[in-house]
Amino acid sequence: MVIIMGVQYFEGREHRYVDYPVTDVLQMMGHACRPALDDRSRCVLMCQQTRKDFYKKFINEGLPIESHLATHMLHDYFLAEIAVKTIENKQDAMVRCHSSSEITSSDSRY
Repeated sequence: MVIIMGVQYFEGREHRYVDYPVTDVLQMMGHACRPALDDRSRCVLMCQQTRKDFYKKFINEGLPIESHLATHMLHDYFLAEIAVKTIENKQDAMVRCHSSSEITSSDSRY
């Protein structure tokens, strides 16, 4: 069992409390389980009422994964795809470009 006694730390330089990144909270929660020994685990997360709804929603629904392929790295991406034979011709490359642009343009958050 892991008990997380708060989701903020004091930032001395700015003299204010700052939320831990969600990834850090997830890592703390992950320490509740020892995969080789436990078949289930528990984590108690204590936070302010104002943050409670965020963490409840995050734990139950998660956050969407966002990805961005930097245009200056595009040649590396295509060379890797060609090397593993995911892209074998110009048509494959065009399909790959079109399908990835559809994903980001159809996302309602953008």
